[in-house]
Amino acid sequence: MPAFVLVHGGAHGAWCWERVVPRLVGDPRVSAVLAVDLPGHGTRLEAKAQEEITLADYVEAVVGDIERAGLADVVLVGHSLAGITLPHVAARLPDRIRHVVYLSTSNPPLGQSIMDELRASPLSPLARGIDLTAAFCSDLDAATAAWLTSRLGPEPPAPMETKVTRVAGPSGIPSTYILLEQDEVLPPAYQLEHAKRIGAGEIVRLAAGHSAFASQPEALAKKLLAYVA
Repeated sequence: MPAFVLVHGGAHGAWCWERVVPRLVGDPRVSAVLAVDLPGHGTRLEAKAQEEITLADYVEAVVGDIERAGLADVVLVGHSLAGITLPHVAARLPDRIRHVVYLSTSNPPLGQSIMDELRASPLSPLARGIDLTAAFCSDLDAATAAWLTSRLGPEPPAPMETKVTRVAGPSGIPSTYILLEQDEVLPPAYQLEHAKRIGAGEIVRLAAGHSAFASQPEALAKKLLAYVA
């Protein structure tokens, strides 16, 4: 039976999927749901010094968690900054991954880093000079916004400065990009460019802001469950 592995974005943790997980677990077609804490985040906040954490550490954490849990037939889902981790995980575990879902992710060109992309793109949050925390919460009610902002943490610098050696996963693994139409962190035009860059097999739209896992957990879960049919 299919399983889900959920990978959070920058400054977040496995906690961000709390409203989505029970909606996936409750489906009889799903064998397991694993929300990963990347090094330097959540339960792994102090696993390693922030300045020592690398993109390779992110990849190893996800691969290791999947292997330790004995998961196969995995729908691998990543949000935002996780876009640079997913292709490497899929390449490491091609026989265990059934589908890769990119949820409003950043995916820089081959040989460039997330920071290169943020500096170069006029659509990036860096170029637009936005209040990132406010943009995370653009479609959240006050209580949910307080819950989210109170749990945001640091983001190790090295993964964002790492030149990527993979833009997408292996060609034999289907991929989907979920474009968040009300995203104020990564605007729809930015997301569309990145969906095309990774060669997403399909682009699915969801009327939600960047934190869709908090604002639209039911709708997001329904989108994700399409990949266990």
